[in-house]
Amino acid sequence: MPSVLILSAPYGFGHDRAAAALAQALSAEGAEVEIADHFERFVSPAFARASHALFRALLRHAPRLWGLAYAISAGLPTDSPGMLGMNRLGARALARYLEARRPDAVVHVHPTPAGATSWLRGRGATGVPHAVVLTDFVAHTQWIYPRVDRYFVPVDEVRDGLVARGVAPDQVVTSGVPIDSGFALPADRATLRRELGLDPEVPVVLVMGGGHGWLGGIAGVCAVLARLPVPFQVVAVCGADGRSAELLRARFAGDARFRILGWVREMHRVMGAVDLIVTKAGALTCAEALALERPLVFYRSLPGQEHANELCLERAGAAVRVPDAPRLVARLTALLREPGRRAELAAAARRLRRPDAARTVAKEMLALAGSR
Repeated sequence: MPSVLILSAPYGFGHDRAAAALAQALSAEGAEVEIADHFERFVSPAFARASHALFRALLRHAPRLWGLAYAISAGLPTDSPGMLGMNRLGARALARYLEARRPDAVVHVHPTPAGATSWLRGRGATGVPHAVVLTDFVAHTQWIYPRVDRYFVPVDEVRDGLVARGVAPDQVVTSGVPIDSGFALPADRATLRRELGLDPEVPVVLVMGGGHGWLGGIAGVCAVLARLPVPFQVVAVCGADGRSAELLRARFAGDARFRILGWVREMHRVMGAVDLIVTKAGALTCAEALALERPLVFYRSLPGQEHANELCLERAGAAVRVPDAPRLVARLTALLREPGRRAELAAAARRLRRPDAARTVAKEMLALAGSR
């Protein structure tokens, strides 16, 4: 039985969700799979906790600073002295693990472990085949390392970006982002609406913002929706942000148009019931919406990779970006009144959708493992 190590990171839920989807697909193909948090396991638990806290604080209190750091790092080659050792962080502990456990292949859903493994390969400390799964819709420089056997990317635009930066075309696979297998199932909108107690004749808007909530964005969007002069229903998913869910339930307790949910296990069943999704541009949310051909409206996305995700999907015609609340009112009113425009966005999503991404990556990884 081939063994595959998946290296993830604690910065947001997206990396872990992609890792879990990939592990599910690899197991289904007969592989032995382990998921490890690279920072917790191979750097140090204290570093993992501190860096995660800093990451969360930056996103909450200084998102523009995060965006600036992201932009600067995009122009910094991964072998630059300016990386300050981040391109080999955790490498020595990882080398000991690889020597002891000897997996047949390694796949990274975060760039830092890719750098560490590449560094080890360059020093002859390991020969393990390894691959990178880009979990954002942008060819950011920090994902690009020498001695990587395969890159898996969400869309062809990202593939072209990697090739333009010197990656060999035969090393890049447009696989999509690994997502839960539920998103590959047929989604009967009418049936799913009945399960949620929704009116099958009235358009449904899903408002969501990732596993940690949306830093106030969900409440703001719901307030905008409450003012719209058109019929609608809302499902608002607050994720792990239980406090926001409580406040929204209290605020809209007398309004039958609103359903407020907390953590949702089978997100594909909720997404499948709706006509339109208003969210920030987290990559996994984007990939899930594309898989179900649901139009996306981006609002209050974070600087950095989320802004890049917005631009990519807007260029592809699968999403619209809205910069402020007044224009959100106008755009949502128009989209709810114009099913033809929603159909155009859904058609663009159909061209990008790759619901079997996890299985595609799994098969490629097992082929790499067999080539060792």
